Amino acid sequence: MDKTVRGMYCLRCSSKQVVRGSLGESARFYPLRGFFKAMLGKPVFIRNEYSHACLDCGLIWNELDTGSLKKNIRSFGLAPHSTGVMRVVQGEDFPKGKSRVD
Repeated sequence: MDKTVRGMYCLRCSSKQVVRGSLGESARFYPLRGFFKAMLGKPVFIRNEYSHACLDCGLIWNELDTGSLKKNIRSFGLAPHSTGVMRVVQGEDFPKGKSRVD
C-alpha cells in the first residue's frame, strides 16, 4: 500500500501498515468514571488533528494534552479501581526504581 505513514508503527501489533486520518472535529476522550462522576464529568478534547489507524489490527490512536487530562481527572475523578492512576495525577511519590512521566 503506497499511502501508509512512513516511519510509523502500530502500537499494538508493530505493523508498518499505518494510515493517517481524522476522528472528526469534535473528537473527545472521556476518562472512565463511576456512574455519578460520569454524569458530572467533562471530556478532554483531542488536540492533534490527525489520527492514525492500523490496517492490520484496526487500532486507532491519537494524542491529547496531558495537563488537560490530569486536571480533568483531579476535578472529576476516575472509576474506583483506578487508585494507581490517581496517585500519579495527584503527584504523590513513587516507589524506588520507578520514574514519573509527565
